[in-house]
Amino acid sequence: MAAQGAFRRMAACLVLVLLCLTEDQQASKTVRSYYDTLNVEPTATDSQIKKSFRSLAVRYHPDKNKSAQAETTFREIAEGKQCCNILINI
Repeated sequence: MAAQGAFRRMAACLVLVLLCLTEDQQASKTVRSYYDTLNVEPTATDSQIKKSFRSLAVRYHPDKNKSAQAETTFREIAEGKQCCNILINI
């Protein structure tokens, strides 16, 4: 059991490293954290992150928001939630 937990933590760290390395360099020169994307503090709990994600997901879902940036923003929000959950569970 302990080995599985250690493996999950290592896998989560590897995912975060890969996300950082593969980030599109042309997208923006300023770095935004996933917490900024979700409009929560870095000390936010899992329930606060989930609540913010749901609110933003409804607002920026491509089926409900027809703006040109809606899909890109929605993807950023989804990625932010996934990464924040990984960081909380480590």
